[in-house]
Amino acid sequence: MNTLWIFPIAVGAGAFGTMLGLGGGIILVPALTLLMNVPIKQAVAASLVAVAATSCAGVPTYLRVRLVDWRLGVRLLIPTLMGAIAGGLMVGFIPSEAIRWLFIGLILYILGQMVWAMRHPKPPQQTSHDCRARWNARQRGITIGLSALGGVISALLGVGGGIIQVPLIHTILGAPLRCAIGTSTFLIGATASASALLYLVQGKLHPDIVVPAVLGILVGAQLGVRLAQRMPTTALRLIFVVVMVYTVIRLALK
Repeated sequence: MNTLWIFPIAVGAGAFGTMLGLGGGIILVPALTLLMNVPIKQAVAASLVAVAATSCAGVPTYLRVRLVDWRLGVRLLIPTLMGAIAGGLMVGFIPSEAIRWLFIGLILYILGQMVWAMRHPKPPQQTSHDCRARWNARQRGITIGLSALGGVISALLGVGGGIIQVPLIHTILGAPLRCAIGTSTFLIGATASASALLYLVQGKLHPDIVVPAVLGILVGAQLGVRLAQRMPTTALRLIFVVVMVYTVIRLALK
């Protein structure tokens, strides 16, 4: 395996994931598995380190513009970390075949959400400067449960928990979308770091895979921010749907 190819693959994953607001993990893991024949658990481990790095790079920006709800972030941090630790420990017992099918299920879920969003576009929302979420006793149970689930998904599949955290904070807790993304980015960094340490203890972090993957994701994320302003969102989503359908077929047949 020529690890030099991992860097350009990670650049593409980081750029494409950033333009879609999904993060690079959802593309990096299947790309490493299918194109470079990296075992899926090692690909997930590399993706977790990349997710942690991009989170650390992005959080200062969100903090500077006050798009992190610290009060909510601290409350959700413990259940999210507990879920990430549980997911990291489960990796030692779950076969790679099961993780592959879990990843296929995740891709299909994202594709469903994206197709629905394309058919039901939302009107532009006014920007809110109040980065606060609602928090009451009735919502506490479901909020803690979904946060823990986000941590488990992050640890098992290496995609970050944003796929759960952002809808949770925005839809259920009523925070503005940008605030939800900023708070989720803060949580993702902590959970991905904890999960990556567990992968390290289990011997699944390989520097020859992790280093070019992390560098590529960081470069690609910066590139994606610039390209996102030029490429039409609809065209980008259509390309993503085609690529992910092909990826699901390849993963299912692998």
